Parts: sequence; C-alpha cells; structure tokens
Amino acid sequence: MAEIRDFNRNQYLLKGGKNKKGNDNKKENKNHKEKNTGQNNNRDQKSMDSMLARHRQLKLYTVLAVAAVAAVVAIGAYIQWKNKVYVSYSVVQENEWLRASESKTINLKGTLFTYSNDGMSCTDLKGKTIWNQTYEMQNPVVRTCNKTAAVGDYNGRKIYVANAQGMLGTIETTLPIRDFCVSSNGVVAAVLDDSSVTAIYLYSATGKSFADFKTRMSNSGYPIAVDISNDGSLVAVSYIKAEKGKVVSNIGFYNFSSVGQNYTDNFVSGYGYPEAVIPLVHFMGNDTIFAVADNRIMFFKGKQTPESLSENMISEEIQSVFYNESHVGLVFYNTAADTKYRIEIYDTSAKKVSELAFDMEYKDIMFDSSGIVIYNDSECMLYDWDDRLKYQGAFSDKIICFVPGGSISRHTLVTESSIQSIELQ
Repeated sequence: MAEIRDFNRNQYLLKGGKNKKGNDNKKENKNHKEKNTGQNNNRDQKSMDSMLARHRQLKLYTVLAVAAVAAVVAIGAYIQWKNKVYVSYSVVQENEWLRASESKTINLKGTLFTYSNDGMSCTDLKGKTIWNQTYEMQNPVVRTCNKTAAVGDYNGRKIYVANAQGMLGTIETTLPIRDFCVSSNGVVAAVLDDSSVTAIYLYSATGKSFADFKTRMSNSGYPIAVDISNDGSLVAVSYIKAEKGKVVSNIGFYNFSSVGQNYTDNFVSGYGYPEAVIPLVHFMGNDTIFAVADNRIMFFKGKQTPESLSENMISEEIQSVFYNESHVGLVFYNTAADTKYRIEIYDTSAKKVSELAFDMEYKDIMFDSSGIVIYNDSECMLYDWDDRLKYQGAFSDKIICFVPGGSISRHTLVTESSIQSIELQ
C-alpha cells in the first residue's frame, strides 16, 4: 500500500517560519554559553601558562643559583690550592736500589740513568733495572735529549747511545773525541780533533757516519760548543778565535736535510760576536735555539735557516744556566739584595717573563710543568709559575737525584740506597 503524503509547499514554508524564531533563540543561548565557556577556558589557559612560566623561571633561577654557588666554591678551592704552602712531606712509597758508589745518576725523563767508568744502566722509579751496558772509559761524559742519552769517553774513541728502553748502538771514531751531542732519535754530532783541523762528524745511533764538515782555527776558529736539533737535521756550533789581539766568537748553523744540500758544506747561516765567549748553544726543540755568552744571551728562530731573534746584553757574571723546551733560566749573584742568588727566566720569544731571588746553596735547578725546583743534597725549594714559594724544607736522607712529579705536591727522591715517592703536606 502506497504511503500518502501532503506535498503542499506552503505547509513546509509555514512550518519553517514558525520554528525560525525558536531556533534563533536556541542558537543565541547556545552561542552565549559557548562564549562564556571559551572565555573561561581562555582564562584557565592563561592562568596555566602563567604558572608554567613562573615554574620555569623559578627552576632557571634555582639552576643559576646552584651554578653560582658551585662556581664560588670552585674558585675558592682553586685560590686556596694556588695559595697553599707546604710545610713537610711524607714518604708514600719506598723501594730499595743499589748502585756503585763512584757512579753518577741523572733524571732521564722519569727514569734513572746511571753511568760510571765501568758502564751505564737505566732504572725505573721503583728500582727495577730496565737495561745495563758495560764498557771501560777514563773520562765518561753524558749528553741527553729527552729520553735519549749518549755516553762518550773524552779524548777516547767510543760513544754509546741508548734510550729509556735499551741500547741503540755504539759509535767508534777514528779521531779523539773532544765534544759531542745527541738528538732524540739517536743521531750524534761529534767534535773530533786532529793536529791540523777540527772535524765534526754526524753518526746514526748504530754508528754509521753520514755527514761531516771541517774547520780550521785560521778560518772559523775552534769549536767550544755544539748542539743538534731534536730530529737530528740541524747542528749549531759555537767557535772562538783571536782577531787582531781580540777574542771573536761565531755561531754557525749547518742543515743536513734536503734544504742544506743546496749550501756549501751545509752551512745555512752564521753570526759573529766580537769580544764574547759563547760556551753554550742549545736547541729548544727543532726551530728555537739559544746561546749564552759571558756578556749576553741570544735567541735564534728557524727550522731550516735559523735567523737571529734577539740579543740581550748582560752586565753581571752568569753563575749557572738551566733550561727546558719552553724556558731558559740564568742564575746570578744577587749583590743588590739580601738574598744570595737571583734567577732571570726567558721564554722562547726571548722575553724575560719572571725573576726571583733565593738564598739556598744549590746542586741543580730544574723547570717542571708545575714550577721551578731548586735543590741540593739536604734540602729543596719549590716555586710555582707565579713565583710563589710553595715549599722549603730539609730531606731526611742525603739526596743524589730529585725527580719532579709533574705536580707541585708529588715528587721522587733518590738516595744512595732507596727511591722514595713523596707527597708534600
């Protein structure tokens, strides 16, 4: 059966017109409610955002406050540590060791190198022998460069080359040895004397001669000091001679790399110094050299052809010179003050960076990463790099060698019968 509907158009229009006002009211009420709800939601959201912002700000302030306190504490601890002065020491570890009474012991970059007329050896800081080598010499002379050492017989004809791990080789010369030096890789430059000329020969650690140059007294003069760069490619020689009744010194540089092959006798540069005696010339690495005369200190720069960097005149008598790869120290009598000695310290740019005075008789003075060590058989003084005296005190035993520990408070003392690891307190 068919469904009958009224298709009269008006009735739909009338129905729509009748409900329009009611629908509008409903919509208006709904919109009003939604508006109020939205406003409330916005207020709640803004309140929540404000609370989160305050929380983040408070958290940030807390973190900054904690960081500031930590920084203040750290700075305070650092200042306290920098200004700390030690008054005593304790022996943390002690190991026995034996050596011949006539022998001498030096610090070879953290190992003990001992030599005598009968042989040489290397020992670690716990007293364990790493290696030893016997020989016979009348006047043994030692030269070192970092962890490499060479022992030669003055006026003899043999040089033994070794490092902290063991023997590298033996060099036999045909002429008497007057002086020599060694590089880090074991290359030796030896000054050999002849009746008419003085020759300087270069040898590999295994004893092979690979270069030489000769000098005459009438030309360059007599060599009184020689040194070689760490890599063995550059040699510096200090000569002395008399000209017109006056002393004249010359420093010559010889390059044995491929660059030096382009120069006569490998001579790449040289400088003259009238009325000066230069008994010391030394490489600070491969490209910086200093030389000390009786009246000046000179610095040179250049890995291939060294050039004069600075020349500082000195009016006082130099008592001692000590150095490492970054600094040079000159010791003078301190005649103008109450203390006996005065030290002037220069860096590799020839700048005088520090000066300090002390009153203790010394056996040796050394640069260390933590400062300056001054010691003798019975006592020592330790300065930091700001010239502050950190420790001065006596030893319980006679000291034959002092090995800096890299820290201002930890060191190694070597006595006749023991090796002591100490800590300052």
